[in-house]
Amino acid sequence: MRLAIAVSVILVIAPILAAASSTSHELPEKRGIPSGTPVYEGRVGGENIANAVPIPIAYPMEFIDSGNTCGFLNDYDEACPYTGSTSPDVVYSLTLTSWLCIEIDLCASSYDTKVYVYEDEWTPGDPLACNDDADCQELYRSNLGPLLLDGGHTYYIVIDGYGGDCGDYELLITEWEGCSPCAPCPAGGIDEGEGPCFDGYVDEFNGGCNSEPPVFSVVEPSPDQIALCGIGGNFDDNSLRDTDWYLLDLTCEETTITVDVIAAFNPVVGFVDMSPGCDNITGFYSYVTGYACYSTYITETLPAGEWVVFVAPAEWNYYPCDSEYVLTIDGYEQCVPAERASWGAVKALYR
Repeated sequence: MRLAIAVSVILVIAPILAAASSTSHELPEKRGIPSGTPVYEGRVGGENIANAVPIPIAYPMEFIDSGNTCGFLNDYDEACPYTGSTSPDVVYSLTLTSWLCIEIDLCASSYDTKVYVYEDEWTPGDPLACNDDADCQELYRSNLGPLLLDGGHTYYIVIDGYGGDCGDYELLITEWEGCSPCAPCPAGGIDEGEGPCFDGYVDEFNGGCNSEPPVFSVVEPSPDQIALCGIGGNFDDNSLRDTDWYLLDLTCEETTITVDVIAAFNPVVGFVDMSPGCDNITGFYSYVTGYACYSTYITETLPAGEWVVFVAPAEWNYYPCDSEYVLTIDGYEQCVPAERASWGAVKALYR
């Protein structure tokens, strides 16, 4: 399924130059008055990982539950990105025999929630996924997704709160078709070769103008479709994203290039004119954004020169650093100029 093609547009700002616009990790203020006071009323199911509430598996997946966290203990805390929570928490478990893509939704809860996920065991400071404030109708509610989970593992879903907040929660877990393993590398595909990002990651592989010094993945022209298999994601408390810059050297006067991305994240893909140099780039020549696991493509007729095909997550949400994508490029062929020939030379070909 194809979504949209972006119309060529010159941006007056530079959203591609910085992996995130901020240069510090200062956090926005949140209200500081708790909505409830934890009152422990005895250990019950869901108190911790050892007696987590099991979630039954169904296909398609849909699990709905509700409760109140105020009667539980404060067993766990993760920074996503706010630290120092003393809120009580409730734990659910999900054991899988095959992969499953889910969304974890706490948007209908009545208090300032937080949610995070551990794989197989408690890994303090290193959850599989974590969210405090999401784009819910009510402020300060949590949502995680799409989240791709592997078979053969048990996942622990912790419902927590900001500060000391506790209260009524509504948990909705649904299957999300968008982040299934939809981007396997096809036969003949070229591996990007970059390892996964991580907190503190410095991209010295193909971060383009975001790297110092700039560094690119050079793509060789081919008469056939070119398939590039890469990975991307977010890191440093989701304040940064891995950006991949693929360099094309167009030698023809004009070349029509089509690029198509299928990714396990919501992607942005676009063309960057490299003729001004990294210090003078003001934005995309043209770009398009799309949705996970759907074809996101753009076509442009470009003049001769050096151009970049840019691929990255379109958002600074939580996407694991090993989220796969496949980028295909059509029309990038070696330019062969026509040579003039005399009529006598042409006749000689048929003698």
